[in-house]
Amino acid sequence: MRLANLSIRNFRNFAAIDIPLAGNVVLLGENRVGKSNLLFAIRLVFDPTLPDSVRQLKLSDFWDGCDMTANPQIEVHLDFADFDGDDALIALLTDFRTACDPKVARLSYVFRKKPEVSGAPQSGEDCEFIVYGGGDEFRAIPSRVRRRIALDMLDALRDAEGQLASWRYSPLRPLLEDAVASVSRGDLEGVAADLEAATKKMENFSSVKELEDSLRSGILNLAGSAHDIGARLRFAPTDPLRLFRSIAMFIDEGKRGIAEASLGSANVALIALKLAEFAWRRAKNERNYSLLCIEEPEAHLHPQLQRAVFDKIFQDADPAQALIVTSHSPTLAAVAPLRSIVTLRSVRGTSSAYSLATLPVTPDELDDIERYLTATRSELLFARGVIFVEGDAEEALLPGFADALGNNLDRLGITICNVAGTNFTPYVKLAAGLGLPFAVVTDWDPLDGTKPPLGKARTLGIYDGWSEVTGKPPLTPADRAYWEAADFPTFSKGWEPQGIFLNDQTFEVAVANTPNLLGALLDILVEQGFGSIRTARIAAWRSGKDVNPDQLLAMVSDIGKGRMSGKLAKKLPGLTPPAYIASAIQFVASRV
Repeated sequence: MRLANLSIRNFRNFAAIDIPLAGNVVLLGENRVGKSNLLFAIRLVFDPTLPDSVRQLKLSDFWDGCDMTANPQIEVHLDFADFDGDDALIALLTDFRTACDPKVARLSYVFRKKPEVSGAPQSGEDCEFIVYGGGDEFRAIPSRVRRRIALDMLDALRDAEGQLASWRYSPLRPLLEDAVASVSRGDLEGVAADLEAATKKMENFSSVKELEDSLRSGILNLAGSAHDIGARLRFAPTDPLRLFRSIAMFIDEGKRGIAEASLGSANVALIALKLAEFAWRRAKNERNYSLLCIEEPEAHLHPQLQRAVFDKIFQDADPAQALIVTSHSPTLAAVAPLRSIVTLRSVRGTSSAYSLATLPVTPDELDDIERYLTATRSELLFARGVIFVEGDAEEALLPGFADALGNNLDRLGITICNVAGTNFTPYVKLAAGLGLPFAVVTDWDPLDGTKPPLGKARTLGIYDGWSEVTGKPPLTPADRAYWEAADFPTFSKGWEPQGIFLNDQTFEVAVANTPNLLGALLDILVEQGFGSIRTARIAAWRSGKDVNPDQLLAMVSDIGKGRMSGKLAKKLPGLTPPAYIASAIQFVASRV
């Protein structure tokens, strides 16, 4: 079984969101964008530990834009799919199948004004909640469903050490209870006798005996004989059936208690025990599906440990359980399967959600994107806007160009995405799926005159990919023919409103054709100590002769594009970029 969709209406900072899901979820977003609110919305539906007093919300839980005189409802709908192969899940969820798709079961929570209240509600007491399934309010969800399809929460302020040390709340408890259940009463009594003997030896130490007598006397004096608790200093309880409760998890081969572990180690142990508990409950037929929600695991795990732990969890996918993680960590996002990623973005206090579960990419495109996100630590997933470029030279120079225009890309949250080539389409699909404003900076790449420039087909392919994700109308045959026949000025200007910006040849030639950059470029060429022929060409270009693109690119190739761009970047302060790059920067900056 898997989580298939989440819909939320009028709840806190969510006016209306519909999020397709693909099982595990990695929820990304800035602070105060609603990640914890989204988890709480899910808990309202089927968290078995959530009491009705918490499900009874307040008027302040309504989205701020609600008109309370119109009797709005807070709604949360969670869809499950792919459960038909499990007879137990079929028995639990069949009554909650949706009419529009019988392969999907829906569990819902609604908070709304009570029927007997007239006018707008004045407080939360004027409202009521219902929890039901299948889109039918008369199909109440019984407690049995919440027990067998259950949610466990590790919130951001969790005390992993305390939870592991607490008998009541530790996930180790049911595992120990099950393990000890197979031990005979006689064997337990034998262990109790051994511990009793060890305790007697301890009591024979006069200092220990004096301490125990002092404590007992102090408690008796305070409480009186009627309330004396009979305190003793012991290794473990004397009752054999309670003896196993003294078993605890130790670290360093038993030398130290869990309280002496690092926060990271304690959190890894807690997650591992939670997953072991899920497997145990499933094996004992106590639970059929488990959802573990973890807020901000990176707060306790260093980057390598984040990658090791969550890469293992994501790779070892279990159809009987799912994981929802909220995070600010590019490291964690880098190991997350692309389909699991959901980002939240807030505009004027209202949050929107963007899911990559159904992003229309081919398997090869999916591999390309996941490799890119891994290599760049998924910076793009946390950006507010993105500028796609072909290579290292543009990647190195664009931040300096942006500064010259008064736009600091880091402060604006704009990232430069170097696609290392001209295959922009998968990455544009990703940006569209994330709802990111983007620009593509690319070359016209003219050929020998008998063939169309490579930039034309590249641009049309980028638009095709973008329209596939956004649902915008594709190019008609007439539109395509028009653009294929257009000259450079018409073509380039026509595609700028779509965020695609082209030079008339290549990036290096565009730099050379920008007057205030030409001098810096020629200074770098002179520094290379070329021979007399190239030195004469450089001098001629400096004196005003048109730069020969082929000759320039040959020199740049000998220097190396990356090295060339690095040298040029040092000379950039105060130098404005080529016009098409300036337009691309302004295009994204104006939209973030």
